Amino acid sequence: MNIRFVGHACIVVECSDTSILMDPWFSGKIFNNSWTLHPAPVFDSALLDRIGYLWISHEHPDHCHFPTLGSFPDSFKERVVILFQTRDSEKMVSAFKKLGYQRFRLLPHRKIVRLSDDSSDAAGTTVYCYHAGLMDSALAVLNDGQVVLNANDVRISTAECGLIAKDLRHVDVLLNQFSLAGYAGFDPPERFLSERAKQILHNMSAVHRALDAKVTIPFASFIYFSSEDNKYVNRFANTAKDAYNYLIERNLNAAVLFPGDSYEVGSRHDSSQALRRYEALAVWDALPYDPIETKPLNEIFDAYAAMSEQIRERYARALLILLRPVTMRIPDLDKTVVFSLANGTIEEVPGSTTPDLSINSQPLWFGFKFPFGIQTLGVSARFQLHRNFRNWKLHRIVFSMNNGGVYLRTKYVFTSDFMHYLRSRLAGGMAQAVHYYNTSL
Repeated sequence: MNIRFVGHACIVVECSDTSILMDPWFSGKIFNNSWTLHPAPVFDSALLDRIGYLWISHEHPDHCHFPTLGSFPDSFKERVVILFQTRDSEKMVSAFKKLGYQRFRLLPHRKIVRLSDDSSDAAGTTVYCYHAGLMDSALAVLNDGQVVLNANDVRISTAECGLIAKDLRHVDVLLNQFSLAGYAGFDPPERFLSERAKQILHNMSAVHRALDAKVTIPFASFIYFSSEDNKYVNRFANTAKDAYNYLIERNLNAAVLFPGDSYEVGSRHDSSQALRRYEALAVWDALPYDPIETKPLNEIFDAYAAMSEQIRERYARALLILLRPVTMRIPDLDKTVVFSLANGTIEEVPGSTTPDLSINSQPLWFGFKFPFGIQTLGVSARFQLHRNFRNWKLHRIVFSMNNGGVYLRTKYVFTSDFMHYLRSRLAGGMAQAVHYYNTSL
């Protein structure tokens, strides 16, 4: 197999009988205009004729970028087969259809699936999807006795690696995230962001060892935080050189690719040229940043009212009363507000009230406006968390479950789809939940 690196989390895996395009994002800002590609992707449109499958790992826009997906030719959309996990697939398939895509293959959890419909093609490419968290997934591609595992930004625990290793038997190439992809806002950032960056490198090497991978390709981290209120994160980010050195110093093989580079699975690879090209990129301070946008308080309140009504319909009050009210300081409006999910209320309070969080008006409005908004808030790193850390973490879990379609009222829990989801996740599910909780700063 051959791996073509396009940019950020996008690759093309070329097999003996087909090619698979994964997680394309070619241009534009994402996560509420908070992330920008760096460096820019390189994609040869001539590859489209050879691509038979398009895998989307999850709905985050750096992996499922609708403007990029919509930009492909109609002939490609009519022919290519979109691969997506079975979990929460209905809304995603509907969105893909609106873009003009017509063919889909839903991948179950931890099953090796043959792509070809020709049962006599014993040497054909097979794939293996590992469902992670509430929306993420990893994909292994198996062809000609080789295995490429794209873990993108799935935080796989070492316990889960045991399950994956048992299923796949071996991993030739592991593609894994290597740098910061958000921040939970803890003060001071100098302490917590440094710890988080080191933790990501440690996790990358731990997964490499646990899977006994032959080589890791660091990827899915080629962005910069590009708003005036999150640019501070960039000075703590791991570089491609950091990731490469961390692995090599621990006697683990690594291959660094620059957009447009290729890697032949099983071959020796010289990363020196790619590393030089990354080091020659513009420094963070020289990159462009967006000014802070302002939203009026009434629009924030309206967005909150709609969101809280939805959550209170989907989650039992007995659960929501465990969440204490949250006090937020809005610096650009010089306002302080308190909201309570249990009561569905939001109100302005005196500016002297000690806040739990500080966040500007536009990202706060965005957080309430969209089901994925609070997750975006954490990814975009556009707030500061001052106190009551556990309370805010529990709020984030509820917001994530709501976006992931996991609703905790009786009428939603005791359904065939939800019961099937729970049964499929018995092995590894609890370990994964604990791992996500413990590694979420």
